[in-house]
Amino acid sequence: MKKIPALLLAICLAFFVTCTAYATAENGENEEPTTEHPETTEYPDDPTRQPDLVSNAAIVIDSISGQILYEKNAQEKKYPASITKIMTTILALEKSTNLSETITISENAVWDVDRGSSLIGLDVGEKITLEDCLYAAMLYSDNSCAYALAEYVAGDIKSFADVMNAKAKEIGCENTHFVTPNGLHDDNHYTCAHDMALITKYALQNEKFREIAGTLSYVVPATNLADEERTLWNGNKMIKPAEDSYYEYCEGGKTGYTTAANNTLVTFSKKDGLELICVIMDCDGWKYSYTDSKALYNYCYNNYTYFYPLSDFSFDSEHTDEEENNKILQNYYNSLNHELMDLSVDKDFSLLVNKSLDTTQIKKEIKLYDEAKDDILGEFSFIYDGAVLGTTQIKSSTPLLSSSMAKKDKKQTSSIWKKISKIALIVLAVIVAIIVLILFSLLLGTIVRHVKHRRSHRYRYRRKRKKRDDDYFF
Repeated sequence: MKKIPALLLAICLAFFVTCTAYATAENGENEEPTTEHPETTEYPDDPTRQPDLVSNAAIVIDSISGQILYEKNAQEKKYPASITKIMTTILALEKSTNLSETITISENAVWDVDRGSSLIGLDVGEKITLEDCLYAAMLYSDNSCAYALAEYVAGDIKSFADVMNAKAKEIGCENTHFVTPNGLHDDNHYTCAHDMALITKYALQNEKFREIAGTLSYVVPATNLADEERTLWNGNKMIKPAEDSYYEYCEGGKTGYTTAANNTLVTFSKKDGLELICVIMDCDGWKYSYTDSKALYNYCYNNYTYFYPLSDFSFDSEHTDEEENNKILQNYYNSLNHELMDLSVDKDFSLLVNKSLDTTQIKKEIKLYDEAKDDILGEFSFIYDGAVLGTTQIKSSTPLLSSSMAKKDKKQTSSIWKKISKIALIVLAVIVAIIVLILFSLLLGTIVRHVKHRRSHRYRYRRKRKKRDDDYFF
């Protein structure tokens, strides 16, 4: 009898070991890799060479101009995961500047999200401020808070998705369709690296968004349903000095991950006055999203710089000989007092150029308008090898210049209309006079004919009567 339990124990043990071995093999933890996993590769001996990335899609743009410095499959549609919350956050910030407003967590916000996803443990009916909700969504990537923000902005998820898509279109996104406010997977919820860069560029115009995205930690105080405060830590390791993935120039960002999306990462960084936005999508391994980002930042900072083409520019005739027939320019040069029309340009205007580019070959083209448009008198275009690198406006710093010109134009226009009106009145008066004369002539003719007719009638009557009298007497 003792042999049977021992045998059953042996069989169970063998089955357990077999199942454990199968689960481990499925996870791939103890399997010998058939191929070596790719690594981020930089080329320090050749800094002009672009790095090799693990990510399947990536882009780097200038946060001011939107100029693209690097891209890899940047227009391909990808699942964004939690970097979706960048759009959710900026829309909530645009909804209200009163961050002390109270948000009550709804039943849908709690139960309509995956309970195994990122959550700080909010319950139905719990009250937190709008600011708490924003920090929880961005730092901890809380999906219930993102849901609550959507309800706060638009009332329900579908309406909020409409708002998200309308904003994306307004920003210039062409390969984006949002369904959820938190990025939890939906086959119809997608974007691309380029569109995410545009969304982030837009969001960075809001100083509060910058602050939230770059905050290391935040404390959500006790609420009506929670006695203890909650401390939140930013999931972006690039801004944490103690992390291996720390990058000293990184100022903030947002992480994301789902099984379908793989790892996604949006960061922004600033060095020597050059602020860049880097988007990583569909990356196999969170650590590679960081190494890819750092490699791209290193490449861009090593190869790109700002060039200031108007730093020493002045409106001397030698600069603009080809435009000497332009009215505004002629007025400027012929004026005894140039303060009457003071042309000005933004001498801090910059072009982001590759350091290998010969800036002496950048051509300036000046165009001045024949009429002022508000205080704008023209524009500069900067061209290299046939391509326009950028444009900037030429303005007048003379107060009310455009207004006076507009008044002059209005006065001239008014004068012309007055002359036209006088001529029209004269012509009209002549026409009326002719019509009156014709009518008077017709009336006079009618009267004359009538008088003649009556006279003729009287004459005939008198003759008949006389004849009758003569006949009577004879």
